[in-house]
Amino acid sequence: MNLRYSNPMSSALGRNSEVTMGASGQLMTLEGTAKKAVMLIVLCLITGFVMFFKGQAMVADMATGAASGGSLTGIIAVAAITGIVLGLVGTFMPKTARFVAPVYSIAEGIFLGGITAFFDAKYPGVGFSALSATVITALAMFIAFSTGLISATPFFKKFVIMAGIAIALTYIVNLIMILFGGTGIETIHAENHSILSYVIQTVFCVVASLFLILDFDNIANSHGRVGKEYEMAFAMGLLMTLVWMYLEFLKLIVKFQSDN
Repeated sequence: MNLRYSNPMSSALGRNSEVTMGASGQLMTLEGTAKKAVMLIVLCLITGFVMFFKGQAMVADMATGAASGGSLTGIIAVAAITGIVLGLVGTFMPKTARFVAPVYSIAEGIFLGGITAFFDAKYPGVGFSALSATVITALAMFIAFSTGLISATPFFKKFVIMAGIAIALTYIVNLIMILFGGTGIETIHAENHSILSYVIQTVFCVVASLFLILDFDNIANSHGRVGKEYEMAFAMGLLMTLVWMYLEFLKLIVKFQSDN
């Protein structure tokens, strides 16, 4: 089973020698993984929509100076940190995915709903546009993979993984710069309008979308070859990619909207 190049969740599964033993006595299936992925996505969407509408009211309060308005940023921060921690736990301890994945989904829903409410208050409609772009792109990637239009060749996997690492390092450097009182890397900020920033953000969106091909490939290769208890881990990995895609599309759309 080749899981060498994939998102962190799938890579961790590939390194775990116990995965192929099927401790539950049953093996992973495409249908089972798909059902768990849909469950996590729906849970994230429901939580996200609830937080979005609640966040809209909190943004309005923030504009008037009400105390409840200021708590939105706190909620977003806590949800983001929770999502990162649970994502790391699920990635490096895939057996825990069955427990942490639903909580991770809820945390990401709160985070995405809150941050979308914040941007949507300034640029109405960006949330719907980002969600639509994510859904359409995900369907396009699935069709491209299932029809063989895009194949997860060794070169493709290496290229996408290297690009993903470069993006991750860029965000880490940006965060460190901000924490030390700087402005960060200006060209990756959502409201920066330089030509280079548009190019970079478009590349980020493309790379995030291509990671879905790696997810689909790993799920297809693992079908019938790993324990059924790891279906949730693969489903969680897929949700991680979708969350990343949505955030990149949201930034790109905010960039266009704020430039008008």
